[in-house]
Amino acid sequence: MSLLFACITVLFSIIGSAVGQSSYDCSEVADNFIPCVTYLVELESRPANQCCSGLQVLNQMAKINDKGPRNICQCIEDLAYTMNAPYVASRIQSLSRECHIHFSFPISIAMDCHRI
Repeated sequence: MSLLFACITVLFSIIGSAVGQSSYDCSEVADNFIPCVTYLVELESRPANQCCSGLQVLNQMAKINDKGPRNICQCIEDLAYTMNAPYVASRIQSLSRECHIHFSFPISIAMDCHRI
């Protein structure tokens, strides 16, 4: 599984930012969000500490500019598509509570990042 995560991170690094004029790219989002995937697809019963700390970093990144939340949303959506990872809705809803964090960016089963 870690090899898959490494490959995806490299892929995002190669293709660069799909998010336009932000000061970060999808590889940074992937680095911080990937530790959450095992929880979101029900491979782990609780999110890893790295997941929660990564979400805190993403919250700070979302505040960089007004497009931050949309950019992060799009990167997470692209990551889910690339990994073919079906996030479980109840896990997405509980992630905020489990990590004791309020998201500054949207995350859901049917993320519509263009409406942000």
